Amino acid sequence: MKKASSFAILLFFTASLLQAQGKTVVFPFENRSADSTVEWLGYGLEALFEDSLNGVPLAERLDIVDSMDVPDTGNLTLATRIIIAQKLKADNLLTGSFKVSENKILIEFTRYEIDKLTQKTGKCTVEMAGFPANLAPFIREEIGGKYPYPQTFTGHRFEAYVRGMLRAVVNSDFKEIAELAGKVTENESLNRNLGNLLFDTGHFEMALVYLKRLPETDSHGLFLSGMCCVQLENYADGLIFFLQTLKFRRNTASVVNVAGCLVALQHPVEAAAFLDSLPGDSGKTEPVVIFDRAVVDAGQKKWGDALNTLSSYISSFRITGEAKLLARFCCEKCNCTHPLCTDETEEKRKNQEKADIVSFYQFSNGEQGTNAALDLKEIKELYMAKAVQALKSGSKKEAIDALQKVLYLDPLQKDALKMLCEQCKDEKACRKLNALLPEAATLQ
Repeated sequence: MKKASSFAILLFFTASLLQAQGKTVVFPFENRSADSTVEWLGYGLEALFEDSLNGVPLAERLDIVDSMDVPDTGNLTLATRIIIAQKLKADNLLTGSFKVSENKILIEFTRYEIDKLTQKTGKCTVEMAGFPANLAPFIREEIGGKYPYPQTFTGHRFEAYVRGMLRAVVNSDFKEIAELAGKVTENESLNRNLGNLLFDTGHFEMALVYLKRLPETDSHGLFLSGMCCVQLENYADGLIFFLQTLKFRRNTASVVNVAGCLVALQHPVEAAAFLDSLPGDSGKTEPVVIFDRAVVDAGQKKWGDALNTLSSYISSFRITGEAKLLARFCCEKCNCTHPLCTDETEEKRKNQEKADIVSFYQFSNGEQGTNAALDLKEIKELYMAKAVQALKSGSKKEAIDALQKVLYLDPLQKDALKMLCEQCKDEKACRKLNALLPEAATLQ
């Protein structure tokens, strides 16, 4: 398994409520019916509202509950629920109850805005026959969310979804939920939740199946798909996923991981260009970025530069086991008198375990919450130059690959579109170019 950076996994979900925006945690709804066979609805309503609001996933909430050693029931006090919500860094919590009688469901809810200590209550009654789709107006008007499922997602399938997710989360039994996902391929929430859960439990190949079903605009899904590829050592596909992520969120983590894939694919010069696109001096830069710059220098056999960068990392942060190993690797190669090379004897260096550059690189598991002002101009120019050179040497495939990378970073880059259209006869590029430049219609 590939190493990840030390900063924590940060999953940034945004949810819209009626008069507030923020991260929402939903708790199971209390069953006030005499019928115990509808107990699953408590978690069903939790799942429905979570999916409607892009809320904190059930698995994350249960992890916090387990860590606090409290039962996962509807009997938690409001104070305990607030503590759980605060641990999950949520801005809102949603809770409530339901009652089933005469083929109808009476639902009551309370939403708390934690920092403001305000609350909103509401209720509705819907027929069992049309559930859960008949809750769409209530979700939109009262909960402030968007109904998340296709119209073909019947009550029977919804129940199978809830029960399957509970089995997967609690017992790591994915059989039922995977069977349902095989029948219902167009359910975005199901694919997202299953993909996330499989990723979190280390089932990377399976997770990739469901993450690939998410919309191309889903930056978090693209990022996790890239991380699956890193864990599976499929760096070529991982590179594409991280480049696609940069279309929507120019975050440090994606840039770091693009560079890592390029290192693994033996393109250290391109990797260095991506890391150099990150703003800020070393005092403001994430530790992983400085460390990985040293790795990339080593990948270019710039042993002195790598050791100097590593010295900056150590002086700014601390000496780590990874830093010691990288220093030894560089010292063995450079045959120099750098200060980092004076602690090891020649005999010890010769006995070091054989390692390659990729084994040192620290991929980032964390997604930054805000977009950085990245300067990608040099990178696009680098790929454009590679495309020109490839076409001159007659390698159309290599040229197309370089031009596609330009378009991952800038989908409307006219020069790249023009080269793909005119010289590579790419019909899709021609159509996009014609939309940008109507006068170019004759190029097709």
